[in-house]
Amino acid sequence: MAKTRWTRWVLGGVVVAIVASLLGLTLAPRPAEVVVTKVARGPIAETVADQGYARVREAYVVSAPVSGRLERVPLKVGDRVEAGATAVARIRPASPDLLDPRARAQAQAGVAAARAAVGAAQAQHDQLAAQARKTENDLVRVRILADKGFASRQALDVAESTARADRAAVRAATATLNVRRSELAVAQAALLGPEAAGAQVVTVTSPASGYVTRVLQESERTVQMGAPLVEVSDQRGLETAIEFLSQDAVRIREGMPAEIYDWGGPGVLPALVRRVEPQAFTKTSALGVEEQRVLVMLQFTGDAKTWRKLGPGYRVWGRVILRREADALKAPLGALVRQDGGWAVYRFVDGRARLTPVEVGALTDREAEIRKGLSPGQAVIVFPSDKVRDGGRVRERGN
Repeated sequence: MAKTRWTRWVLGGVVVAIVASLLGLTLAPRPAEVVVTKVARGPIAETVADQGYARVREAYVVSAPVSGRLERVPLKVGDRVEAGATAVARIRPASPDLLDPRARAQAQAGVAAARAAVGAAQAQHDQLAAQARKTENDLVRVRILADKGFASRQALDVAESTARADRAAVRAATATLNVRRSELAVAQAALLGPEAAGAQVVTVTSPASGYVTRVLQESERTVQMGAPLVEVSDQRGLETAIEFLSQDAVRIREGMPAEIYDWGGPGVLPALVRRVEPQAFTKTSALGVEEQRVLVMLQFTGDAKTWRKLGPGYRVWGRVILRREADALKAPLGALVRQDGGWAVYRFVDGRARLTPVEVGALTDREAEIRKGLSPGQAVIVFPSDKVRDGGRVRERGN
């Protein structure tokens, strides 16, 4: 009887121990699975990037030289034009306004007065011309007499002076006559109305060789002088305008190397910073936040054939390289975590995570330059989850 009771106690103890062990294994914290990589040395570049658009550096807007009726513009966007040869528009000048009876009577009186002024100027011109011919004949006779000694030198000088004055008077009368004739033409033009014969069609040619980028007036209509008709530009002067945040733009200088990427074509296009606009503008983001933006012009430097499919207005991404480091200690960007306003990483040491503060330099979209806190070959945890704690047990994923 005593032996049986002792056996039951032993078996019960064993069962309790097994259950306790199972509960301990079940409730014990498991190591968090993490992705581990090693920091290494290599080249890195500090950059700033943002969106923008392609544009033509030099664009020419062709305007109407006269007011009139614009014929339908035959050009389409993308058509090739040659400077001084391609007709971009044809304009029929506007017809004169109708004259009411009072205005017509005034215009007719003006024509009569101008015609009378022309007659008076013509008569004065004829009178002075006759006087000039007489003085020329007198000058010839005085010279003959002076050569024979029958006229004094003073008489010859007077004759020559009189002839010169009369010739000048004839020239003045001729100019006055031309003025009166022009005034008559102006007075007669005031009588012209819509019934007058229309002027010839004015043909507007392209001021530069290139392509049509915009047709501002396509349909037939009445236009005023100076109205924009067509925009012509040369795609060889294509560049990009990137809208950088103002805090990024202050770090950009003209001449810095740059790259155009995510433009729709293969590869990355090399470029240079041509200009940083001195004036910022306000732009509202997709989240409704007002941002101060600055336009930075990036000029292509590679072969034009690599970006010939780009056109004005195309959306692109631009990246300006602020600084390059040929041999920097690099860690994945996903390994960085915030700590007390700075940066830190979780090192993987003997199956445990060790939070280590680091000093960060250049940042790219994939990597970060580590200036202090790590050594080449050390293992760090990439994208640590909320289960990773300083000193906590971790296990490399896949092991």
